[in-house]
Formats: sequence, C-alpha cells, structure tokens
Amino acid sequence: MSHIRPISPQLAEIAKRQLNEDTTQVESHLKVIRSWLAELDLPTSLVDDQFLIAFLRGCKFSLEKVKKKILLFYQIRSELPQIIQHRDPYDDGVLKIIRMGVGIPLPATEQPTDPKIFLIRVGRFQVSGCTFADIMKVGTMINDIVMREDDQMVICGMALIIDLKGVTAAHLMHLEMDLLKKVAILNQDASPLRMQGIHILHPPPGGHTAMNIFNGLLSEKNQHKRIHTHGRDLKSLHEHFSPSVLPREYGGDLESIDTIAKQWETKLLDNRNYLLDMALMHAQPCSSPTASGTNGSTNNAFGVEGSFRKLAFD
Repeated sequence: MSHIRPISPQLAEIAKRQLNEDTTQVESHLKVIRSWLAELDLPTSLVDDQFLIAFLRGCKFSLEKVKKKILLFYQIRSELPQIIQHRDPYDDGVLKIIRMGVGIPLPATEQPTDPKIFLIRVGRFQVSGCTFADIMKVGTMINDIVMREDDQMVICGMALIIDLKGVTAAHLMHLEMDLLKKVAILNQDASPLRMQGIHILHPPPGGHTAMNIFNGLLSEKNQHKRIHTHGRDLKSLHEHFSPSVLPREYGGDLESIDTIAKQWETKLLDNRNYLLDMALMHAQPCSSPTASGTNGSTNNAFGVEGSFRKLAFD
C-alpha cells in the first residue's frame, strides 16, 4: 500500500484533469518506478512514495518522463557540489544567506488551485558577503522542502515574481554562466515543480543584458510560458495577483516580507536533518539501465543509451 499524503478534493480534480492522475493506477506506477530504481546504483533511502508522486505529477504520469527526470535529478546534483553540499541551516554562513531572503515562497493564493507564488528579490543578493552559488544553495534547500511538503505547488505549479530592484552591474559580474546553465537544468528539467508564469518587476535601466541572460536560461518548454514585465507599476502586478496574496511591500495585505522570511528560516532549521540527508541525493557517473528499461532503444536524459555520462552544457 502506498504512503501518500491525502490531498483536497479540489487538488485531486486538478491532478486528474490536468496531470492524468488515476488513483486506481497510482500504486502500479509507484511499483514500476521502485522496481526500476532498485536496478540502479543510486542512494535511495529518501525515495519514499511522497517523493515519487511529486515526480509522477510533475511528469503528468508518463513513466518514461519520470525515469528521465529522476536520472537527471541525481546527475545534475552531482555536478553542483557547491550548491548541494554543506547545507546545514545552523551553519553561520548558510544562516546568513537564509536571512537575506532572496527567494521566498509566499503562503497564500486566491484559490486553492492557483499556482503558488515564489518571490525572488535579486537585489537582496549581497555580493560582498557571498557568492551566487551560496544563494542557489539556499534556493535549492527551499525547493527540496516544497517538493516534499507543498501539494498545491507540486500539482498546480508556481508563478515566479522576479524583483530586480537594486540589481547592479556588480550582481551580473557574479553570475558564472556554466553554473547558471547547470542551475537552470536543476530547477527546470530535473525538478518536478512546474513553472506557470514569470513576472518581472523593476527591470534596471539598460537591463537588456540581464533579461537576455534570463531568457536564454529558460528551457524550451518554459520559453512558451507568458513572461510579464511590469516595470515599477504595482497596479500592473495587481492585475495578475490580488493584494490579498502579496506582502505589504508589494501593495498587498499579507504580513511583511521579513516576517514571511523569518517563517521560512524556522522551517529550514526545523528540516535540518532532511536537508542534510538530501545532500546525499546525487550520483557519480555509473552504469545504469536505459530509461525505458527494455532494449536500449530509448535515449536517456544524458543523451547516451543506458549509461550516465557527463552532461554537456554548450
């Protein structure tokens, strides 16, 4: 019997209608994935039913897509030790990054089936006190938690609000393109969390460079998502997000961003053991069955039949 957290009737309807979830078939899907994982030389101690259902939902219950995404999940994390390792939230250096509050999931939506909102305040990245990899480390810690705990975000996806207020040339100088490309794969192709829209606030004057970098990092699928640029106009933002779901700094009715960030600091600290365990969820290149698990005719996520190979980021 599977051990999956019950979801609301509203979310169950969305999962059925949009993600092809059939409750009578979930158990058999989990069995297939577990049997396939058992053939791989990968650390799977944290791969429980809740973990797998996130990938099934994120791949609309396509078993082949699930296998490819899980393989990529392991492999790309092995490519990013500076982001995946040394992530103890009680560490003074990590805690300092958490308290910057660069990336924060917001707690409310208008409807229980709306995409959850993830606010990214790029200007909060203090370039004198940390690296871009440090910022991405905390963002990945947050993603690891929401992937396990937030059924609404897994089923309904997320809407990104990217606030570029305060972004300077110094921020752009800290962006390493090789690292950026790998992080983009980690957060898109290797993640079960689906992006449902992107909203840009406060683009800096002459900010074409930043926007071109951002657009170039979007996966082919996400390039078709609607990107809204609101300038400095909060009224424009409110046409897409009611003030009832926004912090007061964005003309909303919620508590301040600092209060929400503090709540996330507590959540990260409370999940310390899980986050440390998730640092083990990676794989060095090794022999593995094909994604199809049959005759090797299906190319896996690494472009090589039946084996892990170093990803090419050209």
